[in-house]
Amino acid sequence: MRGAIPLCVLLHASSVLCRAEEPRGNYTWCEGSGACYSVHLAQVSFGRAQEACAVRGGALSTASGEAEVRAILALLRVVAAEPGSWVFWLGLVRRQQQCTQMEWPLRGFSWLAGPQQAQGEPKELDKWVKEPSRSCLTRRCAGLQVTAGRQDLEPWGWKERTCKGNTTQGYVCKYQYNGTCPAPRPQGARSLLYSLPYQLHSAALDFSPPGTELVVACAGPQGDVRLLCELGRGGYNWTGAGEQLCPCPSGYQSPSTGACMEPEDCTSAQGAFLCVCARGFLLGADKKSCVRPGHIGGSATAAPDPTLSAGGTVASSSSGAPSPPSSPQPSTAGEVQSSSSSPTYVFILVALAVVTVVILVGAVLVVFKLCFTKSPSSASGAGKEPAPAAAPESDPEATTTSSENSLEAQGDTAERLQGEPSPEEEAPPGN
Repeated sequence: MRGAIPLCVLLHASSVLCRAEEPRGNYTWCEGSGACYSVHLAQVSFGRAQEACAVRGGALSTASGEAEVRAILALLRVVAAEPGSWVFWLGLVRRQQQCTQMEWPLRGFSWLAGPQQAQGEPKELDKWVKEPSRSCLTRRCAGLQVTAGRQDLEPWGWKERTCKGNTTQGYVCKYQYNGTCPAPRPQGARSLLYSLPYQLHSAALDFSPPGTELVVACAGPQGDVRLLCELGRGGYNWTGAGEQLCPCPSGYQSPSTGACMEPEDCTSAQGAFLCVCARGFLLGADKKSCVRPGHIGGSATAAPDPTLSAGGTVASSSSGAPSPPSSPQPSTAGEVQSSSSSPTYVFILVALAVVTVVILVGAVLVVFKLCFTKSPSSASGAGKEPAPAAAPESDPEATTTSSENSLEAQGDTAERLQGEPSPEEEAPPGN
């Protein structure tokens, strides 16, 4: 018998979801702070509405301040299409044995998601369509009544209802997360489909909670791309797309919405260029067409390279030569962007570069020859007379011996001269 109780609870919860009308895309909305809201059109009691929100992972919404009230009213403005009074359940109750406090803004009612605020309640919440009954014995619930067909749904205010017997046209659920992923806003997407973790789907969201799956239908060769909102190193981001998401095949993009445009829709009657060039394209020479880098002429009929990376760089062009990286931001009509040079101009630049390199190499060789082929001694003595060789140092002993030999020779000469007669002595006496 006990095992059947959880089954009964699940069946009861599923019946609640089946009875409630599935909200369409515009019936859910998320803030950047992590709070998400959803509106459900269904004739249910307060208890059934509370259970339906719990099954989806949320709770009946609060409206604890003017900012939150305005956010809920903006969501209800889309739902309440038919003129008249609409009432939606929020998590506002007066608990049993809690008396009505006519001097409080919420008259003794409090939010299920938080404690009773009493005197600290904001004064802007003091808006009742009809004053609640004075009681201290029974539990009472309150809904938000709005007037469809009027600006800002005015007048709006709180309306007391019995929690079991009365029903409303719908209810508002709230889901709280630690963060959200901003909308990716792909350029060439045909449609978007968000599958949120609280079992709802949407076609347009500014922020998505973690766990949201996004299917992007691209018009180009990418087809359908699936993304997932997850927590990363830098916060919550979309993962799953390794390339640029849905590039514009035509290369033209609306400057206001970012949507892809056709070339014929980008020129005004006066001839002004009304579009911007999508990522991977540059403004042509005529300043009225978008061309790929390396494309000759002003035509922009060529589609972007499917290997375009998420950073906006092109891996290779159709000819196999690497192309320069494209600008990360779309170029406007007022920006002057130069297309790639013609082959002749490129050849001239290459030839000049080669000649310059040859001249520099020749100059380096000449300098090397002048500086390193001559020895330092020869270079320093060029243009000067050779210096006389230095006299060798004399040996003292050799000098002494030479002097003695010279004296001996002089003595022998003197003796020889004494032994020989002079010419005067040898001459005969004259007659």
